Amino acid sequence: MKLPLLISCLFFSLNFFAQRYTNSIGLRFANLGYSQLNAKHFMNANNAVEVNLGGNSNFVWMQGNYEWQQNLVDDVDYYVAAGPGFGMYSGNSIVQNTSNNRFMFGINADIGAEYKLPDYPFTFSFETGPFLRIIPSINLGWNFGLAARYVLP
Repeated sequence: MKLPLLISCLFFSLNFFAQRYTNSIGLRFANLGYSQLNAKHFMNANNAVEVNLGGNSNFVWMQGNYEWQQNLVDDVDYYVAAGPGFGMYSGNSIVQNTSNNRFMFGINADIGAEYKLPDYPFTFSFETGPFLRIIPSINLGWNFGLAARYVLP
């Protein structure tokens, strides 16, 4: 009897927490060997939009995710996210205009945890999940990333 009561209390208490900030900006480090500019905006207490822009000398990639975020413990939230990604790949350096440039498109899903420092305007997050690249060819893989963001006033 105690376990169902505890689970019910935890489930309903998750809905009483609001987000700890509205906007943040920073860097995200991905397993693909590159860093990205990262921005996050909360639309309400539990829904956010996150945008990443990054790449290297051969490609540029932009990823957008819609996130459903809930409180886990005092200063840690968990979230589930999904969204599309767009990019451009070149066999040569992206600054050279060559005829073998390729458009890329894919989708991804993430689950992650975010820690907001209680006394300072910084957040740190870790996320992982699958991605499916559809264009130029079907490619299924696994992605993870670490983000550090400054919370805007």
